[in-house]
This record gives sequence, C-alpha cells and structure tokens, in this order.
Amino acid sequence: MNMEERTGLAIKKFNDYVDSFTGLSEDQLKNFEIKKNHSLRVADLALLLAKNMELNETEAQLAYLIGLFHDIGRFRQLKEYNTFNDAKSVDHAELGVEVLQQGDFFNDLEEGQIALILLAISQHNKLGLTKDMTDKERLFAKLIRDADKLDILHVITDYYTNPKAAPNHTLTWEMPKGGTVSKDVSKQILKGAQVSKDSITNELDIKVMQLSWVYDLNYRPSFELMMEKRYLEKIYNSMPKSDTVIEIYRKVKVFVENKIIA
Repeated sequence: MNMEERTGLAIKKFNDYVDSFTGLSEDQLKNFEIKKNHSLRVADLALLLAKNMELNETEAQLAYLIGLFHDIGRFRQLKEYNTFNDAKSVDHAELGVEVLQQGDFFNDLEEGQIALILLAISQHNKLGLTKDMTDKERLFAKLIRDADKLDILHVITDYYTNPKAAPNHTLTWEMPKGGTVSKDVSKQILKGAQVSKDSITNELDIKVMQLSWVYDLNYRPSFELMMEKRYLEKIYNSMPKSDTVIEIYRKVKVFVENKIIA
C-alpha cells in the first residue's frame, strides 16, 4: 500500500472512530473538533519532520500514523470524564494505546510496526522518555513529541496574538493571570530544564513552561520550524516584561539558535 492509500485509509478509520461518539454536549462537540484538527495537523507535521530528517518512505508513513493517532485517547477521556486534565481523569496516552489495541486501526501493518506506533504514543505525554528503548523506538518517540509541541505552540501563539480571542480555559487551565513568574518555575527554566506542570501557579507560569519546551525538542528541523514561525517571540511579546522574563527569553532564544547552528 503506497503512502497516499495508507494515509487515506488511516484518516477514514480515525474519522469513523471520532464520529462513533454520540450524545455529546455542544461544548464537547467543540472540543472534539479541536482535538480532531490537532491530530490531523500533528500527523502532517510528523510527516514533514520525517522528510526533513530524510527518513525512508516506510518510516515517514509510521511517523504520520503516530501523529494521527497520538491523541486518540482524548475522545473517550472527554466523553467519560468531561475533561482533558489527565490528573483529574486518566492518562490519555495510556487510554489511547488501549483504544488502538481494541480497535481495527492497523490491520495491514506488521506486528513490530504496530508495537513501535503504540510505544511512541504511550511516551508522547511523559515528562521524560523511558530509558529502556531501542534507537529506532527513541527516534519515533522523540519525533512525535516534537510534532505535538510544535502544533500546540502554533495554537497557543495564535491565541496569544489574537486580541479578539474569547477566553479559552483549555489553554489557560483556569489559572489566575499572575504578574510575576513563580520562583520554582524561573529556577527550573534558568537552569535549562523543562518546567514541571506541578510548579504552575498562574497563567504567566504556563507561558514560561511553554518557552521551556525548547529543552525537550530533539531535532534540528523542529528548531528551524520553531524559529521560522516565531513561536518564542510571540509568547514573549504576550508576557508582562520584568528582568526575570527578559532573562528567560534570552536564554531559550540563544539555546534554539545554537541548536540550529550546531
């Protein structure tokens, strides 16, 4: 099966699954549409990164499928728990693996390829990757994490730069705005670490956490796309300026620039 045929079939199976949910509220329908569109964009991004990394066609197909199905657990999560908050419900990546194992999504793939897809999906939302992985498994796990973060950055920067955007609690976590960065948050990012969700106390902390994602990006094409789309700059421009904020922005920007030059 060529790339076009496999992509078409995968999208049909994905859409059929999403459309199988009934009795959704208006709000749930809206969130289904958001996650559906996110999944399709992440699949395209994963494919773009795979091609820029010069992976072969089979590997590019696997990258696309991982991107398309990486958030498949979100739909059951929202239907059953009415939230996208894993801490208040269930780990959406683990739920996604369960959904994919129970359904008929990859009937034309080899067992090893399916196992690779499921492992990458199970790892896409973890703070760090499990150490017990082969080089190939690690490559795809890192690739989906890059594609996922890049699309989230696209969505949030669109939101931050649109003065007419309606408040979106999914993006702000219903946190207070906050005029200063929490000490724990600034300490983590300034030592070159990804900010932990547990440290977040306000909306400003969320933006700092999003800037800290540079420390969890893996491949040069990902850094190049981040700079081309000016995601860091757009987040920074939406933040109240302070010495701490300026220092944080300079640090992450230099980090990304060095990754592109290296």
